[in-house]
Amino acid sequence: MTLRAQLDAVATLLEEGAASSAVRMLRNSWEPEIPPDERIPLYCMWIRALCDTADLEHALTLATRAADELPRQPDILIALGNVHDLRGELPQSRDAFRKSLDVDPDNALAHYNLGAVLERLGDEDGAEVSYRDALAIEVDGGSMYEAAAALGALLRRTGRLEEAAGVYEVYLDEDPINVDILVEHGICLSDLDEFPEAVERFELALTLETDHAGAWYNLAITLYRMGQNADAITAMEKAHAADPRSPLTLAVLGSWYMAGHDRNLDDALSMLYGALDLLDELDATEGLNCSYASLVYEEVFEALWQRKRYNEARRVARSAGRRDWITAHILNTLNEADHGRCQKVTAFRVDAVAEAPEALEHWPEDANGYRTGLAVLASTEDEAREYSLEYLRSVESSPSVRIQIEKVRPGPAEELGPSDGARARGVVGVVHGRAYFRL
Repeated sequence: MTLRAQLDAVATLLEEGAASSAVRMLRNSWEPEIPPDERIPLYCMWIRALCDTADLEHALTLATRAADELPRQPDILIALGNVHDLRGELPQSRDAFRKSLDVDPDNALAHYNLGAVLERLGDEDGAEVSYRDALAIEVDGGSMYEAAAALGALLRRTGRLEEAAGVYEVYLDEDPINVDILVEHGICLSDLDEFPEAVERFELALTLETDHAGAWYNLAITLYRMGQNADAITAMEKAHAADPRSPLTLAVLGSWYMAGHDRNLDDALSMLYGALDLLDELDATEGLNCSYASLVYEEVFEALWQRKRYNEARRVARSAGRRDWITAHILNTLNEADHGRCQKVTAFRVDAVAEAPEALEHWPEDANGYRTGLAVLASTEDEAREYSLEYLRSVESSPSVRIQIEKVRPGPAEELGPSDGARARGVVGVVHGRAYFRL
């Protein structure tokens, strides 16, 4: 069997999820006298197969060796960057992708990969440039889907909705039936209050893929914004049927059931608490994006609070606070209920530490405490200290926990909002999350 035929067979094994078999075949294919032009695809396939088996240590060893042997081959450098990325070594990944672009500046995949790494490193300006560079390069089949989706999401997240819509429109001119981009464009149009156009996008996506959970979910949200509540609930029920393990879908549907007087309250509560249970399961097995988890908790909290189930809502807030998933809206709601509003407030930053003789149930097993930083609105430093203690004691309700305020200092004035507006006093956010330690 020729090397090309062996690589084709390996590619088939990888597509079928048989990465271990692919690794064995690649090892047997290796010969020292393989010419460099044939060695490149062999290395790339081998590195990919090792990554698919989660053997990242050997993948890095092989990718580093390949890059040393073939330092001017962009595919090898991209493979090295991908391994570093999977290992969480973002600066090294960034450097590898940049080296590949030094060799081949018109490589759209390298531009996209570099953008994805820069975005995770917090360099959103650099990421935007890289995504745009990827889209500017002609590739087979038109613009890169990944770059268009990533650039659109970045622009949407930073509030540049019209620009994001433009990115999606350009892509859809080339590929008008890409379901995921249709949905993303619909979300953007909905956020711009262009509701009929958004509905049209979602409905087109659903004619192409009838069980697309994201299309049903965002169609439901848009219909709800349009005041078509009954149709919105029907669409959200279909979103839940398409993806029954989505905590956010279940939380929103539960909150809508809770608000509807013709709905069964037990069903609504089952959905709300079921969403939190799903969140716990997913966090334990896959890990969760903090923003996503916070959104689910806020949805559940608000549904309970609006129905005057205050004690339950506070328990939900406590659970969110224990994992730094609490939102500004939840905190503001509780602050207003507990402390009222005041015209004269000051922003403070508060550093605090919580300690216990042994780990609490919601702490890591070997932890004896943690440090955290809070944003607080108060009239005085003493009041800021008092509100911080009150918040942490409400979250850490065990009497074995000792809470100490280490430092109170002025915070940024922009947290105060309009100068003529009254604000609810109390903890308004977590500046930096829990840093656990052992005594």
